[in-house]
Amino acid sequence: KIYSLRKSTYINLRWTAYFGQLTAILLVKFLLEFQFNYIACILIIIISILTNLYLEFKLQESQLDNYKSTIFLIFDIFQLFALFFLTGGITNPFIFIMIIPAVFSSQYLNLKSSVILVLITSLLVIILTFYFYNLPGPSGEPHFHVPDYYLYSIPISIIIGLVYLVYFGAMFGKESRIRKEAYDKIQEIMSKENELLSLGAQAAAAAHSLGTPLSTILLTANELKKDFGNDEKIIKDLDLLISQSTRCREILKKLSLNPSIEDDFIDKDLSL
Repeated sequence: KIYSLRKSTYINLRWTAYFGQLTAILLVKFLLEFQFNYIACILIIIISILTNLYLEFKLQESQLDNYKSTIFLIFDIFQLFALFFLTGGITNPFIFIMIIPAVFSSQYLNLKSSVILVLITSLLVIILTFYFYNLPGPSGEPHFHVPDYYLYSIPISIIIGLVYLVYFGAMFGKESRIRKEAYDKIQEIMSKENELLSLGAQAAAAAHSLGTPLSTILLTANELKKDFGNDEKIIKDLDLLISQSTRCREILKKLSLNPSIEDDFIDKDLSL
């Protein structure tokens, strides 16, 4: 599959993300004692963990095709959206993580999937600019506020960075796939060439083994020709037998000598 994700790698990345999210929430709540709806955040992470368990134990294929990969990455984007919605929205310092699924997809999935993920991410980032719960902070202190011009510049910078990274990710991913296809093609040609060389060696060995019995047949036919010299019908058959035996000897001689012949692989100029 040209456009796919390796399931084991994707699952491990998700486990790492969920561990980091859960650790951050617990530290902010119980170590820093900031006030926010941490129970809802934990429930969101638990639901995400269940999807990862489904991905690991229910889906048997080792590679996730383009469609399934896109669906799971869309879920990841909405999962991040829900967490940021509860923890400060666009003012959350970790908001840049929102772009990771789309950038990740640009390396491995087709352009259509990358465009869909970019559009979804951009829309959710804009929503988080206007609608979100306040950034967690110590109880009793005023909520964190930023000037409007700064607040609106954050989603603009994120979207610009998202488009930039996805574009270059798609370009590098395309070049990587071209190199992989070329490498696979070269391996295929080399494998066929090796088979041909192996067949040539076997043919030479067969020619050497068949040389002795063929010489015996030819010698016997010549002796029979001497004995039945007056029988034209038998002589005609023996002449045919001798001529064909001689022809076989010439063919086997060529195989034994392994003469230089034109080779489509060796003599043809190839490029990646």
